[in-house]
Amino acid sequence: MIVATLGLSSGLLSQDLFTLIVTMAIVTTTAMPTMLRWSLKRLPLRKKERLRLKREELDAKGFVANLERLLLASDDSANGAFAAQLAGIIAGFGGKPTTIIDLTAAAKKNNSAAAAESAAKAGSASGHSAGKGERFEAAVKSAAEAAARDHHTDDDKPGKVEVITREHAGGAEAVAGEADKGYDLLIVGIANTRDPKNGFSKELSLITHGFEAPLAVVDTRGPRQHSAKERYGRVLIPVNGTDVSRRAVEVALALARAREAHATALYVTRGSASPAKTPPRRQVMRRNEAGVLKDVVALAERYDVPLRHATRADMAPDLAILREAGRGYDLVVLGVSRRPGDVLFFGNTAAAILERSPTSILFVAS
Repeated sequence: MIVATLGLSSGLLSQDLFTLIVTMAIVTTTAMPTMLRWSLKRLPLRKKERLRLKREELDAKGFVANLERLLLASDDSANGAFAAQLAGIIAGFGGKPTTIIDLTAAAKKNNSAAAAESAAKAGSASGHSAGKGERFEAAVKSAAEAAARDHHTDDDKPGKVEVITREHAGGAEAVAGEADKGYDLLIVGIANTRDPKNGFSKELSLITHGFEAPLAVVDTRGPRQHSAKERYGRVLIPVNGTDVSRRAVEVALALARAREAHATALYVTRGSASPAKTPPRRQVMRRNEAGVLKDVVALAERYDVPLRHATRADMAPDLAILREAGRGYDLVVLGVSRRPGDVLFFGNTAAAILERSPTSILFVAS
């Protein structure tokens, strides 16, 4: 059209020829998108293209993929070391900026001398030297780079992870002040996760009290609690079809993918005084189970994690999870809902698992 305009102005083209050229340009420009759509519809999608479209559909309603900023609150303990690695693994998906609040000084201030000495030993066992803020920052970046280097595809290459470290002796006050700056996930790893009654400690309740977004709480235990760098071999993921359960599934699969672990999805139907004996009710339960497991399998394919599944019918959820966890799992990732109150509480099922599980636990709460 530009050339035609120049030709018309210089007298090389007549008005009629100029009109034909302009009309042709408009018609071909308008018709081309429709013709392309009609032509491409007849071409079969390649396997890689189908996987890409499916991945984009899952990511659009996903949890880990849509996180933008992470906040890590950890001290010099086995829980803190594991929380730092978890933050790095999640940050590695898309290069999410991460802020670290180093609570080591607060932990040593509030704990006894023996507890401080134990925390120092746990820090030295994890292979880090002095400079605690730098150590946490290095752990996050290392986990993010390792996960990206070993497992990324062309469609989910992460960017550079930006990490900021802030050392505070104020403990809960420091987290509360930082939480107001708009973070999407808080990951907490402190030595005193539980109180003497096997509930969540007052310190943990204070740290998480002012944070309204989703959070993850780490409680390592058993023979592997001082081996934060060791890859977990088996991860158990209880599922029930709720949004909080689905978020935990994504976090667990991201962790399993980075650690090359085997994951198991456990579906539990709640026990009741009137078991499902009628065929219609059993059929409905089977459909619900199939729908939940189908969604979990699709997520496992998205994260490229081998997944097996198990079911437990007409059994209390805590008993089913504890029984399955006792079969040699290294970590239980449980999706929970926060209950109102000054003390951190995730419900009776989570409380029973916190009290009785010999296996390390990761609570993903909304």
